[in-house]
Amino acid sequence: MSAFKGLTSDAFAAYTPDKWASNVHNLTRMRVKDAMVAMCDQAQQDLKEELKGLARAATDENPNIINHKKVDAQWVFWARDEAGRKNLATFLEKTPLDEQKLFDIAPQDKHLTVAVVIRQTEVWVGLWLAPRAVVDRRNLAAILEKTWEREQLLDLIRELPEGAMMGVQGALAPAQEANLNLLADLAANLGNDHPAWMVGQSIPATDAVEFGAELADHVSRWLGALLPIYRFIAWDKANDHIEVNKQIQEEKAEKKRKALGFGKGDKVRIIAGVFSGKSGVVQDIDTKAQVRVLVGKMSVVVPGADLTPFA
Repeated sequence: MSAFKGLTSDAFAAYTPDKWASNVHNLTRMRVKDAMVAMCDQAQQDLKEELKGLARAATDENPNIINHKKVDAQWVFWARDEAGRKNLATFLEKTPLDEQKLFDIAPQDKHLTVAVVIRQTEVWVGLWLAPRAVVDRRNLAAILEKTWEREQLLDLIRELPEGAMMGVQGALAPAQEANLNLLADLAANLGNDHPAWMVGQSIPATDAVEFGAELADHVSRWLGALLPIYRFIAWDKANDHIEVNKQIQEEKAEKKRKALGFGKGDKVRIIAGVFSGKSGVVQDIDTKAQVRVLVGKMSVVVPGADLTPFA
């Protein structure tokens, strides 16, 4: 990848509405994509430690089903890595049967992201919390319900560099004007049907062009300022304000119980081990498919594989 030399006015012109759905401009957009990735290479190096556990990706430059057949912007973004995504797969794969949302399958539609985005009029550097980022939205809502956590988040937002903007998509306001009441109101507007929530900086196209190669430094500094907010909001096992981990374990346990084919109260026969040949009633099944069986007046625990339905 070549070194970042800056963005030109032609780069922004690649995203005018008349070009969104056209494949004619794919090559031009691919070059912009390469420039954006090269620009973000600096942040990847500068913020190596801060970005641990996050994977970088870039959106497609050609119209397709994932971008709803229009390329109105080019994203380079960081979101939780593959291991983190697997932890939340059960929750994020529950796609609403809604024509508009059916193909919201890109990572930036399902996870809190740290993003650098070029559009016709701007380069946006910020956090993006999409409507379908269900778990992260619930985590933020739970955080905002707690007084101390709400104050901590407010402090982090107010520490952002001058020019930071915050709010829901289409209604941004200076982050320095944020207050506890505003954050309390936000908690009620984090459902799946509410707009994306954003915090970051918009760099007008003319300013971004004037930055030249130094735009990479500017973007890197902003990403570094935003990552503490990302860590404060994003769900993980150590930052679980909604007990998602508990729900994940319960779902795994339920799958194991169903795989055994037994349920509480079922009559079973033990076919191996010390109690082989004995029959009893299932009392409970734990997350490791160990089954507690009442044999006469005695309760014993045996592996689910050592049981068969009582005939």
